[in-house]
Amino acid sequence: MRDRSRLDRIAEAYRVHIRQVGQELRLLAAVAFLVTFLATRVVTHLLLDERGGGGIAVGSVHLHHMVFGLLLILLVGLLDLASAAMRVRAVLFGIGAALVLDEFALILNLADVYWAPQGRESIDAVVIFAAVLIVAAFGGNFWRATWHELVGGERALARRS
Repeated sequence: MRDRSRLDRIAEAYRVHIRQVGQELRLLAAVAFLVTFLATRVVTHLLLDERGGGGIAVGSVHLHHMVFGLLLILLVGLLDLASAAMRVRAVLFGIGAALVLDEFALILNLADVYWAPQGRESIDAVVIFAAVLIVAAFGGNFWRATWHELVGGERALARRS
């Protein structure tokens, strides 16, 4: 009997601790969210350094990356209605959420404050949402069981009264 490779052991751990307990979609969304947010920040900083701004423009209209994020989130909603492509949906949701929240300060202030001090509000929104995604991805069954216990416990007490 030969030893399993490290990659095989990691794959088995993923199957047991992520996929079999129903956390794969949350994990995919969280990873897509974090990778997209980091990539978006790197690209926007590179464009700012190189050209003093940048991005995509159609005529004289600057298309903020939040627009693409909203389109992805809407697409995920349509796919959800069709109950199709669950993994793709999870990744697209993470990407869309990152693109939208990276410009959260623009939405909140109704002004292009990406590089202004108010732009920090976007970072705050990303940190909060990332924390929620990570807690959901790694503690989903725990939180679900706790909720059912609390709600179920209250229902049981109400029935006894």
